[in-house]
Amino acid sequence: MQAATKSDIALDLYITTNSPGEIAGWVTPFLRELRPRIWNCRTTIVILPCQYASGAELSYGAESGADRTVSIGRIDELRNDPAEAKISVKRRLVMHMGGDMFFSVYLSRKLKAPLWAYTARPRWGRFVNRYFVPDEEAAERFSALKFKPGRYECIGNLVLDSVILDESESDTRASLGIAPDSLVLTCLVGSRPLEYTKGIPLFAAISRLITEKFPGIRVLFPLAPTVQEDILKSAMTESGISWRGEERVREIELGGGRWGTVIRGRTLETLNCSNLAIVVPGTNNLQAAALYIPFIMVLPLDWADEYPLDGLLGVLPTWLPGIRWLKRRYITRLNEQTSCVSLPNKMAGRMIAPEVRGIFQPDVVARLAISLLESPERLKEMSRVFWDLTHKRGASVRLAERVAQWTREDSPKRG
Repeated sequence: MQAATKSDIALDLYITTNSPGEIAGWVTPFLRELRPRIWNCRTTIVILPCQYASGAELSYGAESGADRTVSIGRIDELRNDPAEAKISVKRRLVMHMGGDMFFSVYLSRKLKAPLWAYTARPRWGRFVNRYFVPDEEAAERFSALKFKPGRYECIGNLVLDSVILDESESDTRASLGIAPDSLVLTCLVGSRPLEYTKGIPLFAAISRLITEKFPGIRVLFPLAPTVQEDILKSAMTESGISWRGEERVREIELGGGRWGTVIRGRTLETLNCSNLAIVVPGTNNLQAAALYIPFIMVLPLDWADEYPLDGLLGVLPTWLPGIRWLKRRYITRLNEQTSCVSLPNKMAGRMIAPEVRGIFQPDVVARLAISLLESPERLKEMSRVFWDLTHKRGASVRLAERVAQWTREDSPKRG
């Protein structure tokens, strides 16, 4: 629907967020449901500073359906635009959907607008008017802290509503030249430079071992559209991996005359035609589960000192003596104390999808993948449990309806 350009705006909505995962998994499905409900709504995605950022957040925001996407540092520039003086706004709202809530509180105060938050944690309680939480476990945290029931609501997980396919499994297989009965392995290496520069060599090595056992299996590498080709090619050259393609990498050599196909912009469709996926932690874990696709999550700690972190260790430069050692030790200890990392496993409170974490050789993951591919019953059971866990959808509809209802109220009020 066309963005609001008229002088009278029913809702001026600012959505604060921080990464491609939140934009694709939370913001996009929410905006898709909000548009039909508030026709004269102006939406602005505000990208927050984040040590986990990929560098492609503005590009992702532009594709989400929002009218505008800006970094929080440009808010004053946006607000001081002379065109703003000609616009009459009935309601203004800040919606926190990822990142440090400090910045959302700051923006709410600056705009003199209520602050709503989609989050699992009851933080900044004095400054947030309404909370929307993804599950009952999160709701219990608010209840335990004596939050009034009207201030928080369990609406479900927004990521599940992001899983919308543009084509059927048979169409995807046909477009990729894959026979209906062929095995498909999908490797999701992540969208951040650290993830795909380190992940491609590792996943290629794992895939090579799997193809030795299953020579006819097709190996697919869906990459985010924002992956930088020069960085990708440089990392592959340094790792001794050959590829085909001129301007962009089209195929990755696995060895033994076998190649993995590189795909851009069709991650969900690629996942949907897979028998098994190998993934790094992230939003795509829950998207795979929502498609009922079995997967193995891998978290290599070989380069743990390069991972971004919250707190002081996340901001101290790694060139300081001892910082890399401290980061490795902290992350190793955190990994040992964490029972589950993958989102579906966390939701279920148990290990549904296998997790391989730590310092390991490619054959560890390859053997696990081969054992699963040799056991269709185990794959079917994982898919069945994923269905039980994720088939209830509609969080984006519920959130959009709450915003629309508030916007239609006669007298403006905070929250």
